[in-house]
Amino acid sequence: MGGGFCWWAREVYGASNPRWVRFRDWLHAAAPRWLHAMYAAHGEAFAGWIHDRPAVKAALRVLMDRALTEAEVPCPASE
Repeated sequence: MGGGFCWWAREVYGASNPRWVRFRDWLHAAAPRWLHAMYAAHGEAFAGWIHDRPAVKAALRVLMDRALTEAEVPCPASE
């Protein structure tokens, strides 16, 4: 998949949706350490696994959106 430390977010939101950048920023700045560590260790493989599982991506999107809302991560101007 490549692209650095944003595998789930780009798979869940899509590369053209700026929310993946917001999630990546939240992950680096405010996410629990255990989640950051798990993402770093398994994120790329997990993104590959969810690629053809739309129900899993939809469930993750709900959780990721909730994390961004609760953390009040600002929206990029292009969103």
